[in-house]
Amino acid sequence: MIPGNKDTRDGIAFSLPFLAVYIAFMIYPLLSGLYISFFKWDILSTASFIGLDNYKVLFSDEKFYSSLWHTLQFVLMTTPSLLLVGFLMALAITGKSPLKGLMENVFFFPYIFSMTVVSTLWAWIMQKDWGVLNQILRLLEKSPISWLTNENYAMWSVGLTTLWWTAGFNMVLFGAGIKQIPKEIYESASIDGVTYWQGVRHITIPLVSSTTVLCLILQIIASFNVFGQVYVMTGGGPHGTTRVLVQYIYETGFKYYKMGYSAAMSYILFLIIMLVSVLQYTLLGRKERA
Repeated sequence: MIPGNKDTRDGIAFSLPFLAVYIAFMIYPLLSGLYISFFKWDILSTASFIGLDNYKVLFSDEKFYSSLWHTLQFVLMTTPSLLLVGFLMALAITGKSPLKGLMENVFFFPYIFSMTVVSTLWAWIMQKDWGVLNQILRLLEKSPISWLTNENYAMWSVGLTTLWWTAGFNMVLFGAGIKQIPKEIYESASIDGVTYWQGVRHITIPLVSSTTVLCLILQIIASFNVFGQVYVMTGGGPHGTTRVLVQYIYETGFKYYKMGYSAAMSYILFLIIMLVSVLQYTLLGRKERA
């Protein structure tokens, strides 16, 4: 029998189904992956315990470092732009424009599509010979660009696709934060002669700082886990210049069947994301409280 009063028993009883699913699909895989990282296992044969050898090999693997660097490039490339564009969209949909309802739907519309659909669409748009972007360049009498096969443009092209696809999510979060600001604050500032952009700078931005911290942490976590759009659009090319860490983990585990080594890399990525997130929350949260 579950101990405690009736409310406690009811709460635990209602929580048990969720806890069972959470343990089965979150906790167990998490611990199982950590366990596998200490073994040499190719799925087909019996796993053999090798201790920390997978982690030792990892730190001397050039492909691991290059994939991690490409992931960092993507994070640094997309995070600021997604926050800025999402915030500007939020300003547009919370303003006084009669089209704000339409803008909100248009801005959020790309986010409802799956990663595969978005990536395939933009791979077609950026196709060298008959893609829409290069057709526009030809109309402007400019040379076509190899968006996805040129080392200088490939990662930027994936970043642009990600911006178009996911900026609407940040817009929703920023929009919710802006709508929580009392209108009286803006009205008082307007009476004092504060312009719109001065209000944005001195009122809106400070008062949505908690939302900014949330968006920043969520965005960095999402960008560190980038995989789908890279895999569909470039396959990690050209010459491995867009191969991100999650793709390398996937290929190591499911292409070369090095499950233990793949699991070890997964946990290093997990630690990196956790450390970055905790550091951001600590530093930015402290600054906000100050």
